[in-house]
Amino acid sequence: MENTIPRGNWLDDDVFRTLVREVTPLRFGSWSLSDFERATSELGWELRDPKEVVGQVRRRFAPRKGPWGGYGTVVSDASAPEQVRRLNVRVVDLPADDRTTAAGLVRAAWWVMEEELGPPTVWGGDMGPWMLWRLPGVCLLVHSHDEGEVSLELLPPDADTDAAGGGYSRGRWRAAEQAELPAVPTASGPTWEDMEKRLSETLRSLTHDTPFFPGRFILHLGSADDPRRFVQCWSQDLGLVVEATGYLHRPDAADPARLARSGWVSSPSVWQRRFPDAMDEPAHAATGARMLVEELRHLGVGPADLSYDGTMTGRGRGFHLDLPDLGIPRVHQPAV
Repeated sequence: MENTIPRGNWLDDDVFRTLVREVTPLRFGSWSLSDFERATSELGWELRDPKEVVGQVRRRFAPRKGPWGGYGTVVSDASAPEQVRRLNVRVVDLPADDRTTAAGLVRAAWWVMEEELGPPTVWGGDMGPWMLWRLPGVCLLVHSHDEGEVSLELLPPDADTDAAGGGYSRGRWRAAEQAELPAVPTASGPTWEDMEKRLSETLRSLTHDTPFFPGRFILHLGSADDPRRFVQCWSQDLGLVVEATGYLHRPDAADPARLARSGWVSSPSVWQRRFPDAMDEPAHAATGARMLVEELRHLGVGPADLSYDGTMTGRGRGFHLDLPDLGIPRVHQPAV
């Protein structure tokens, strides 16, 4: 029998909660292989022979006897095979053709973690959402990804969220309290072409991941020097809404004929475009990014002057957004 968890009963039987309670106290000290084996010896985990895969050394183990426990993998770099980088335990397969059931399984895993550990420290994703808890001596992360799994990972306590998901969730977007977010990098001065591509990829990830929490994001892009020159977008159910908000403050700059040709629709006071099925249609993120960048240019915003501000809300929480791939400053703009 294949060593996977049957769909549908993994939460009813409290098997995931049991796993969380067993791994939460684990502390690997220096995160060496010997520390790992010593910390997990009482759980009966036995490592199989190592295999090198794409510059990594992977050692698998069975957390449980029988099919319901999934499998675990201890990962090291090939250059330092005795130094553990992360522990990944596959806990459930997601049904590829049933998004509602898949979202329910992911949310249920997070609810168990929240009940056991309290609120998470960071949310994030990259075509696969995750939540991360920072504890003394370890980080715990539950993520899903495009290979159709939910996994529980243990990472070193100082792990950067770019490592979340071990390559499946690089961290194209992150959401946390301001103090938890990394320092804002120096602006790289992207060209408008680069900016459109980066924004398209970021919006694609946000529109895919946000409904899983479930959550809602809102993102402002505009001039760092003039908060009246900006555009914005936000999620609505499974969709994306883009808005040329800057024309509220500069109505004389609006060209209705050009805006209509570009795909904008005039509402009572602003120009918007709605993409109700953006979660399932990657092209909508690209179209939305093109429209937003075009209006920033018409509002007189330059690439070197560009900044962003965003929030993510859901599950009773409110976080600031960090979008590292945009390559522009993150600044908090007060409401205008």
